[in-house]
Amino acid sequence: MTEFVANLSILLRGTVDEKLQWTFSLYDINGDGCITKEEMKEIVTAIYELMGKVPEGCEEEQAIKEKVERLFEKMDRNCDGKITLDEFIECCTKDESIRRSIAVFDTIF
Repeated sequence: MTEFVANLSILLRGTVDEKLQWTFSLYDINGDGCITKEEMKEIVTAIYELMGKVPEGCEEEQAIKEKVERLFEKMDRNCDGKITLDEFIECCTKDESIRRSIAVFDTIF
């Protein structure tokens, strides 16, 4: 319960960097400091499922794979097949749509 409250506090009251670090840790499933395509695919699939868009069949799986590829093209600056925290933060802070979606948490309470 304490971890949940701490994470909620970061989302609601944290700085942009703290929110991005938290988001990065969500995608970095194994905690090795890098996001792989497989990790991103797992999280994107989970997000689709939460939104009620259960990926069933080839079309949905292909759409998720393409989304992950686009994100990697944007974020993986050195093209080594993984996204570091620095690459993630740099891309997110420069992307207006990502900044707007993070700012949504500022208006909740």
